[in-house]
Amino acid sequence: MFTGIIEQIGIIKKIEGNLFTISHSFEEGFEIGESIALNGMCGTILGFDKNTFFIEIIEESRRLTTFGGAKEEDPVNLERAAIIGGRNSGHNVTGHIDQTGEIEKLERSGDYWLIRIVIDSQNRKLVVHKGSIALEGISLTVSGVSEIKESQAWFEVSIISHTWEVTNLNTKKIGSPMNLEFDIYGKYVINKIEDE
Repeated sequence: MFTGIIEQIGIIKKIEGNLFTISHSFEEGFEIGESIALNGMCGTILGFDKNTFFIEIIEESRRLTTFGGAKEEDPVNLERAAIIGGRNSGHNVTGHIDQTGEIEKLERSGDYWLIRIVIDSQNRKLVVHKGSIALEGISLTVSGVSEIKESQAWFEVSIISHTWEVTNLNTKKIGSPMNLEFDIYGKYVINKIEDE
């Protein structure tokens, strides 16, 4: 489990088949088998040294996330697994990506950045105005959303300067794919309703 509060930006240093080498600056050591979120996707640490760790991203995971198009030197948002009993300044994030969306609008608006993401129409019901969403692993609040019956489904988030500066959002542009995880509680509610 994660919180969506990004701890630092890592860099993809090497991609060899399914094995990704990620550089980082965490001071605390890792344990083999522990979880870490990369752009919101939960990965398992297979090995590490002082400044890098290694994870495997299988073909299925690459197909369903932005890692299918990842390149060496790409920046990645990193968050280590949450410590139970600690503060959660974000929301409950599982690290299981629901879909990739695409940036349709990216603009400065006064003292914040506005990002609009196009999503699959069947997932529109999982997005609630003022609700939580994880975008590239970042816990965010939905600031705008399309009407259910609109032909194209989208949502918007407003990004404060701090978040813009300490995540990889500042490297994105129109058309960039983004990992999305919808609020887990909303998914349970929709599942329950549809089963009845």
